[in-house]
Amino acid sequence: MANQYDPQTGQPVWQQPPVPNDPRPPQPTQVYYTVPPEGFLPPEGYPQKSRLAAGILAMTVGALGIHNFYLGFHDRAMTQILLTLVGSLFTCGITAIAMSIWGIVEGVRILEHRSNTDVNGIRLKD
Repeated sequence: MANQYDPQTGQPVWQQPPVPNDPRPPQPTQVYYTVPPEGFLPPEGYPQKSRLAAGILAMTVGALGIHNFYLGFHDRAMTQILLTLVGSLFTCGITAIAMSIWGIVEGVRILEHRSNTDVNGIRLKD
C-alpha cells in the first residue's frame, strides 16, 4: 500500500493494511471535503430565490433585514432588526438611518449581481 502525504504538513500518512475477514468496516484516516462552487445548480425541488425580489426588499424595507430573512441569512437579519428597533431608542434614530443605508447598499449589490447566492450557495434566479 502506497503512503500518502498530508498536504498541509507534508508528513506521511500511514495507513494500516486491511485485516482479512475483519468484521469492522475500514476507517479513513483523513477526510477532505470540498466546498461546492458558487452558484452550482440547485437540487431538484429546491426553490431558487429571486434576485429582483431580494433587491426590492432590500431597498424598501432593508433597515429591518427582511431581504436577509428571504435569502436565509437569519443572523444578519436579526442584527439589522435589533439595531433598527432597539438601537434607535438609544441613539434617537441614528442607527435606523444607518440600517436604511445598509439596506440600500445591499439592494444595489444584489441587483448589480455582486451578491449572487443565497445562504445555501444556490445562485439567485434572474
